[in-house]
Amino acid sequence: MQKNRQIRFVGNGNVTILIAIFSGIMILAINMGLRQAMLPLFIPDMVTDLGWRMGDITLAFAVQNLVWGGISPIAGLAAERYGTVKTLMVGALIYGVGLLGVGWTENFLLYQFANGILIGVGVGITTFPVVLAAVGRMVPVYKRSFALGLVSAGASLGQFFFAILTEWALTYLTWVDCLFFAAFIALSIILFAPALYSSNIGDRDSASSNKDPNIRTEETPVDIKLDRRFALLTIGFFVCGFHISFIAVHLPNFVAICNLPSNVAANSLAIIGLGSAIGGIVAGWLGGLFHKPYLLSIIYMGRVVAIIIFMLAAKTALSFYIFSIVMGALWLSTVPLTSGAIAQFFGTQKLGSLFGFVMFSHQIGAFFGAWLSGILYDMAGDYTLSWIISILLGIVATLIHLPIRPISKPAEAAVL
Repeated sequence: MQKNRQIRFVGNGNVTILIAIFSGIMILAINMGLRQAMLPLFIPDMVTDLGWRMGDITLAFAVQNLVWGGISPIAGLAAERYGTVKTLMVGALIYGVGLLGVGWTENFLLYQFANGILIGVGVGITTFPVVLAAVGRMVPVYKRSFALGLVSAGASLGQFFFAILTEWALTYLTWVDCLFFAAFIALSIILFAPALYSSNIGDRDSASSNKDPNIRTEETPVDIKLDRRFALLTIGFFVCGFHISFIAVHLPNFVAICNLPSNVAANSLAIIGLGSAIGGIVAGWLGGLFHKPYLLSIIYMGRVVAIIIFMLAAKTALSFYIFSIVMGALWLSTVPLTSGAIAQFFGTQKLGSLFGFVMFSHQIGAFFGAWLSGILYDMAGDYTLSWIISILLGIVATLIHLPIRPISKPAEAAVL
């Protein structure tokens, strides 16, 4: 029994699982790297070249986040009905067209459509719900949390890689030129999508371990209607979206108003990405050992403490880097824990659509994190109010995960 619970990817069918994990990592690296590291670094140049206000530029990013969230449950349902591979390929095509549109137009409405709508749809179709659901169905239950952590780390690695790549590219190319290359990179998602075709290996394993229907385990699906746990997880992910979008979109401008070199922003985003990759893997591993909602409370409280200390500290390159290290470790570590908790409480059959609804809440938070912070900056000339709002929301997220209790089950029926 103990041997079967070890987190190992060896044995029958594991080559397919490893390829799927690698492909999931690459898809999320491209998806999030382009959107969360490359595009925000263009914002100072876009303000200068296009002559628009910060609030006008970031409105598209806010709409993008909202569209991404709204399309996520639809993408999850589409993947469940038409297949993950076809869904991802369509999303990659829309993502690439949106990136080309942002680079080609100087018209305000067309910019909003390309950056807000097209990229939002492309990102929403090729992001966490579809990818993690596909991997979650392929991986046996006792390996699932760790596998989801590995795949989620791909988004962070993408942020690290593309932040460095963008800073280097902008020394030789304009931001418009970079967007054309980004479009072709987005299309490469099509090459990795076929590996996520699954036959629900993980579901079969979990089903075979639950032969007695009277025994309640974490893999026994329950009715989601009026389930308080789902509502609390959804609210918590709203806060995560606000934090990530506010910091990712506005960090480059925050660095600029602190009179620091632009490479501090690129380096900070890269550090966040690298730290997040490690944090996501560790969170996935811990999620297989401890109650996931309690771990989420610890993560959100960690963010609160990090933001308070950063607000009080002198704004130097070193303080930005230290903040990025800490925040990076807490950045996307919420993803494997939240998606893993949903799989535990409600099963994996509808994980794509259920996590899509939770992701919608995340992106509503991201909308306000990007847009409201831009509006408050235009009004006040700084980001103080946005940091205070981030602290208050973090406290709320810390508290709302505590009422989610572990599932009671007989010791002999326990499955990691």
